[in-house]
Amino acid sequence: MKKFVLSMLVIALAGCSVLQDLPFLQSPTPPPTLSPAPTVTPLTPRVSNTPDLFDINTPTVTNTLDANAPIPTNTPIPTTTRTIRPTITLEPVDISLFTPGPNPFILLSKSTTQLVWGFTCDGAREIKFVVQLVQPLRRLKYVTLWYRLQDKYSAMQTDWGGGVIMLDNDRGTYYYTVTLDQIKDYDKFYDAWLQFQFVASTVSRKRLGSSVVDRTSISLTHCSVLNP
Repeated sequence: MKKFVLSMLVIALAGCSVLQDLPFLQSPTPPPTLSPAPTVTPLTPRVSNTPDLFDINTPTVTNTLDANAPIPTNTPIPTTTRTIRPTITLEPVDISLFTPGPNPFILLSKSTTQLVWGFTCDGAREIKFVVQLVQPLRRLKYVTLWYRLQDKYSAMQTDWGGGVIMLDNDRGTYYYTVTLDQIKDYDKFYDAWLQFQFVASTVSRKRLGSSVVDRTSISLTHCSVLNP
């Protein structure tokens, strides 16, 4: 009887063990406890004081007018007056430049009274002379043109040169054009007179007559003097 009871208990315990393995008899597994989600605190952006390199701070100009202040007047800009240098007193003309007797020529024209040299101004670089023989001269063969430079502010001068034979039209009119490169040492004079004279001569270059030396009617000037 005891063995029967013990067998029944073993069977009952084994059945309970099996029943515990049945899914519908198992106690449901409680769900995992979820931790509360962390609260996200938004960060306040930091204000940057970095200046804008392309922003030009232009101060606002305020004009405060004083009612009792005098009204400003426009002051004229002072103008500079070019100082004119006095020219020297020219020396007496050498008597050898003249020929006894009346002047056989009359100057009809000269193309300019101002020759210039240099590269910074415009102006005449040559001059044409036209003269007329007013009285006949026996044995006349040549009419020549002579010239020299005389500085306006010093005794500096060149020797007489030229002696070029003037062209003629067979009717008593003679003409010739003098260029800068025919004037000796012109580039050494910044402001000078071009003095000239016409001479009539024979085939052997003997003087028959000449004009009076023109001393101050033609200037030769460097550009820096004309446009300081």
